[in-house]
Amino acid sequence: MENLNVVVVFLEGILSFLSPCVLPILPVYLAVLARSAGNGEINILEDEEAHKAQKRVLLRNTLLFVLGIATTFFILGVGIGAFKSFLNEYKRYFLIGGGLFIIVMGFFYIGDLNIPFLQKERKFRMQVKEMNPLAAYLLGFTFSFGWTPCIGPLLASVLVMASTSSSQGTGFMLIGVYTLGFIIPFMLLAIFSEKMLKLLDRVKLKMSMIQKIGGYLLLIVGFILFVNGIRTPKFVAPNANSTVSEQNKVQQNQANSKDEVQTEEPAQEEERPQAPDFTLVDQYGNTHTLSDYKGKTVFMNFWATWCPPCRAEMPDIEQIYKDYGLNEEEVIVLGVAFPNMGNEKSKEEVIEFLEKDGYTFPVVMDEEGALAYYYSISAFPTTFLINPDGSVEGYVQGMMTRESMDNVIKQTQENHKDVQ
Repeated sequence: MENLNVVVVFLEGILSFLSPCVLPILPVYLAVLARSAGNGEINILEDEEAHKAQKRVLLRNTLLFVLGIATTFFILGVGIGAFKSFLNEYKRYFLIGGGLFIIVMGFFYIGDLNIPFLQKERKFRMQVKEMNPLAAYLLGFTFSFGWTPCIGPLLASVLVMASTSSSQGTGFMLIGVYTLGFIIPFMLLAIFSEKMLKLLDRVKLKMSMIQKIGGYLLLIVGFILFVNGIRTPKFVAPNANSTVSEQNKVQQNQANSKDEVQTEEPAQEEERPQAPDFTLVDQYGNTHTLSDYKGKTVFMNFWATWCPPCRAEMPDIEQIYKDYGLNEEEVIVLGVAFPNMGNEKSKEEVIEFLEKDGYTFPVVMDEEGALAYYYSISAFPTTFLINPDGSVEGYVQGMMTRESMDNVIKQTQENHKDVQ
């Protein structure tokens, strides 16, 4: 998926360059950047040395101009990145809403919708007597904000993909690829100015077709984002009314009764309830006590052998267990099964199921069903993420993809660092 996104955002960058508010006035920009008369033509000086000097000025100023454009796009990306934790928590809804929005923008680009605001270019007046490098940079920076409403649908789809990507680095990479798609044609135009201007005149005749291609591309991107949103499980942060929180209050009251000198500080922990502790034995006969894993992130999956979504995600859990160091590094992977509870098989049959399919991550056996009560398990599979301090970061009800598992583990680790 990431490779497809790279190709898509690069194409969107090129289509943004070919948009109706950018392409027609490129000759004027080139004339300004070359310090020529603003008549839309590049002056070809008779003196060869003078012409080379003018060419160098054009290339230098165009480079600074496109750096100004890139700055604008990355500022927008940083603005989205500032809300990364919020977007991760509500990623499902953001993908669904963003996908629908981009689909609407696709119909606008095709011509089936009329949205006057997006048909306007916001212009900044900037008078420059001499086009020096700083002025060229500022020109690109200000004019790119002016283009933003016109190229907004394409740029918005890139920002949605960037904000919902697997990592902040990937998000900035997507913005960078889009920026390259937008600015590389500028540089080619400056290098081959005389030939490229003639080519652009022919391209303008196909403007309607180019805009429709951009519209269809947006429809595809919007549909993919919408479907991904539907398939993304909801990551829920526990609230004060959850059973986990109630268990935390019981534990805290017990602690307060033993220590009369408690202040108001413990009450602040209710926002992040402590995960109920337990001691259980896995399929290998090894004992696991949750509190022994403080200092590490715990990925704890409640599942059942009769549950199809559980079985579907178990290969990814096995791979997570291996990729994160076999429970010997910063992430602990634990499965929880409930032998003889409801439709579940016996303990021996659960172990046989694990061995048959080659699952080696530890699965503790809760034969009394206590954890189903303390963790309010109402559906399988349910996955809890527990912070290194023993508090509950959140939980996911439903099957997860490998990407979702990586995302919630990373989110838990990043949020814990922020708290520290």
